[in-house]
Amino acid sequence: MIYSAFRTAALAAPDAVAVIGHGGTATGYGELLAAVDEAADRLAERTRPGDVLGSAVDDPAAFLALYLTAARLGRIVVLLDSDMPAAQMRRYAQRFDVTVLATDNEEHANVEGAGSASFALYEVDDADEHRARAASGYQPGDFVVHCTSGSTGEPKGIVMSQGAIDARVRLWAGDLELTPADVVLCALPLSHCHGIDVLTLPTLIRGGTVVFARAGRLTGRGLAHRIARSAVTVVSGLPIMYQLLTDAVSASAEQLGSLRLTISGSAPLPVSTQQLFHDRFRKPLRQVYGLSEIGVICYDRRYAGGGSVGLPVSGIEWRLEPQSARDSDGAPLYELHVRGPALARGYYRDPAAEAEMFEDGWLRTRDLLRADEEGWYVRGRLSGFINVAGNKVGPLEVEAALRECPGVRESAVLGMPDATGAESVAALIVADRETTFDLAEVKQTLADRLQSHQLPQRYELVYSIPRTALGKTDYAAARRLLDHAAGVTS
Repeated sequence: MIYSAFRTAALAAPDAVAVIGHGGTATGYGELLAAVDEAADRLAERTRPGDVLGSAVDDPAAFLALYLTAARLGRIVVLLDSDMPAAQMRRYAQRFDVTVLATDNEEHANVEGAGSASFALYEVDDADEHRARAASGYQPGDFVVHCTSGSTGEPKGIVMSQGAIDARVRLWAGDLELTPADVVLCALPLSHCHGIDVLTLPTLIRGGTVVFARAGRLTGRGLAHRIARSAVTVVSGLPIMYQLLTDAVSASAEQLGSLRLTISGSAPLPVSTQQLFHDRFRKPLRQVYGLSEIGVICYDRRYAGGGSVGLPVSGIEWRLEPQSARDSDGAPLYELHVRGPALARGYYRDPAAEAEMFEDGWLRTRDLLRADEEGWYVRGRLSGFINVAGNKVGPLEVEAALRECPGVRESAVLGMPDATGAESVAALIVADRETTFDLAEVKQTLADRLQSHQLPQRYELVYSIPRTALGKTDYAAARRLLDHAAGVTS
């Protein structure tokens, strides 16, 4: 399915550019199709049916050659971060019963060249044991395993069929109205579903071009230059990308003139950033919301703005389950349940997590939403709410209010338990260097916007908010930072 769709696009325009790598090297559709053939020969020689392939490949063209080969041959592929330390890579291989690892990271193996598909391919330790476990752990039709970001606790392996991937890719490509004329910027790793399922595969099956960039090395000036140089038409990335652009003095509306769609996802988008981007570059910054288990769920197509994630996209069935929690103005909140052809079948060897999230063919998102006619708003996670004297406080809502306070650059909000098990709200704050930070003013601003039980009882100034590799708040690390803070800011 995925391979056939790509092959059709490649044969229709073999000389068109499919991929522009991190270093600016262009790979045409015909070249990438040939690389798939090379990778298929290597896999046929070095693997056997039933092997589970771990992909820890950094180079985009090589990654895609391997991914499309796995789709063509019907192999199961576990998508891994190529920057993982070797010891962590071994733990992941054991966790998901990887038998053969493909990598272009010299820390993991000596890289051998094979045309445009340059990666090393080798059998992992205890491969036969993993094969035996995989035979009973995986099911017929399983294709891809996405590893969750792991911002809290151990990561889970989200198992999807090729049919589910095909559905999410085709439906999203249709919602974005992608064409061969589109140039899509991808500044996320291909091991993450936003990078592969939301950006790259939808573009390739429509014959467009994907331009890759390393998000961790981007500046606002460099990002604007990259967009202008490649005449990028679609950008979808983390909120930090748009914060970099709005902060860059030299970035101009003219440099972003080729863009027809700018989209933010994978983390909450500050309303202030959304408004600044619109005012400065004269383009709407739309928000998407989704989960790796099903892909994109909502998209602010009509641009409601104001923090809205829009309404459900094509192929999503949904229902809203009423909850006791209320929004700050008393409006009801709901837990969102979704299903559709893009839904994963579950988690690899994790029945407890599967029972918690998958129920009678529905995915329980565990996210609480406010549902208005013009758009939905994510208010927090059921498991992430802070219980303050019986009142449920959503950290995301408090963080959003903090970001609107003068002198506050970033924030992270957590529950602070006491000896009795009761909780209060604590806030980590990064002060804006260009304005004066006044805690009294911050408290007054919050008091005007939030209810009393939502107000932080402890504030800590920190140099930076801990982030995961994808730029999301690392709440486990933030918790450790809070525990070790001096506690002098209150």
